[in-house]
Amino acid sequence: MTLAFTVDQPDLEIEVSPAGSLQSRVHRAIASHTEFSLDRIVTQDNRVKYTNKGRDLETTGHLDEVFRLMRELNETGVGSDTLGRLQADGQSFKDALSRSCAQIASEFGDKPLVYVELGPEPVKTGFILKTLQKLGVVIDRYIAVDINPMSVAHMRTALEEALPGVPLQFVTCSFDEFRLSEVVEDNAPPAVITMLGFQEGNDDPFVVNEWLRDIARPGDLLLSESQLYTKHFTEKIPYFYAHPAMQRFSRIAFEQSVDRALPTLNRFFLLPVPFQENETTHVAILGEEFSSTINGRNLHVSNFCLKLTLEQYRLYREHGGFFRITGETFTDDETLHFQLSRRA
Repeated sequence: MTLAFTVDQPDLEIEVSPAGSLQSRVHRAIASHTEFSLDRIVTQDNRVKYTNKGRDLETTGHLDEVFRLMRELNETGVGSDTLGRLQADGQSFKDALSRSCAQIASEFGDKPLVYVELGPEPVKTGFILKTLQKLGVVIDRYIAVDINPMSVAHMRTALEEALPGVPLQFVTCSFDEFRLSEVVEDNAPPAVITMLGFQEGNDDPFVVNEWLRDIARPGDLLLSESQLYTKHFTEKIPYFYAHPAMQRFSRIAFEQSVDRALPTLNRFFLLPVPFQENETTHVAILGEEFSSTINGRNLHVSNFCLKLTLEQYRLYREHGGFFRITGETFTDDETLHFQLSRRA
């Protein structure tokens, strides 16, 4: 069971600078708009759920399950011919992704490229790689960057089928630590760098843009995916987070952080948070409500993800002049969005 609600406009002023961490802003937004006070909210950096850092090497079973849950979500998206479509001849999620692949192919032609995946998963990646190759794109090599050490075994099997004979490289680190220029030779082909699955929304967008600036080399292409905040289709956001895979993901995060046996109630919120200066955006928050004899009702935040408007997403991508947007594709309802941009 999940309890969910949405706040369109702030009822209380959030006394926190947009310059503060996204985690702290989420914490205060929950306290401002829900029944949970600041001292009854437990938030974590989103990356904690994908790594066993600080734990015994043997305690990786939950990471394997997290990877499989993310794969299940992508199977739902890529396997559907109707997701995001409003009419029979409209644009589905799969159609939008196919069009982005066509845009990449038109940029590269038959020239080789380095395929770099930030946060690898096999389903969507397999679809993209096979589509690009059908369009004549030559994959020179594949590089995966992930903080989840359990992704390597899953990815290697899928990639050897999609890219027979292509060199594969797996780098286990956080995105802010990775530099493509440090792992390829100076004369390596240009790259397509993918950041899919709404990952950008897990951190402050202007901070993420600086990570991406440092990851990419001048001329490299970035393919990113987002779930946008669209006023007429806000119900699509809680619908995604109500997926059984997301609810199980939330429970796993609670078990790893708080207690494996304590019963919980899954909660979802869509709340306003400061974006920049006097502007706000929205954040989707997935969590587990639990009770303790000392503090009463509490909320463990399992996941938070910004849901920008299209204008906000474009603004932050080109902020600082690091990237120039070269292409965009959408589903019919304009809630699911793929963006191509080139590193300046």
